[in-house]
Amino acid sequence: MNKSIIGALVGAALLAAGCGAVREVGQFAVEPTPGPTMGSPSPSMESPPETGTMSPSPGATSMKPGAGELKDAAKVAMAAVPGSKVVSVESEENGMVWEVKVVGSDGTEHQVDVKSGKVVKGPTAEQMDEQEKAKMHTRITEAKLDYAQAADKVAAAVPEGSVTKLKLDTENGKTVWKSDVMTPDGTQHEVMVDAATGEVTKKNETS
Repeated sequence: MNKSIIGALVGAALLAAGCGAVREVGQFAVEPTPGPTMGSPSPSMESPPETGTMSPSPGATSMKPGAGELKDAAKVAMAAVPGSKVVSVESEENGMVWEVKVVGSDGTEHQVDVKSGKVVKGPTAEQMDEQEKAKMHTRITEAKLDYAQAADKVAAAVPEGSVTKLKLDTENGKTVWKSDVMTPDGTQHEVMVDAATGEVTKKNETS
């Protein structure tokens, strides 16, 4: 076999090796050159490492310390139901929305949702029977402290905390303002204020 034919056969074998196949040509066997594995990204295609982000504490709140935001939301709700009195204020969505309940002059309870100083839902009248209206009327009559005065008492009891909930309720036969206060470390405190005397009767950590 002359040299030109041998050269052609070797060239063909090298071409086949470049395609990853193993072929025998005459006396020559050419192994394929190892290539990248399918599905394996090249170093230049690798995603950059993720930058760590700080996650807020589970009980953290974006609210400011004190009861200012709660009282502002209550004022907006009262304006939406003229002549009403606040009986409950509670933060929702990490303090972005406030659910406020007010009682009108006829004894009907209305719910108003407040966000950024504006009413976003309501007023929505609650279905109440005469017995429920009478019970609410008694609480309002017995409460010498309104929501704003009670909120200030609560804020003073836990100075570093944000007041997230305030509700006019009955405890052991007495009309009281029950509240929740969240401190910056995520701890929730329960504070109870006698609605007639203004005395702080309970202050507990709940979480």
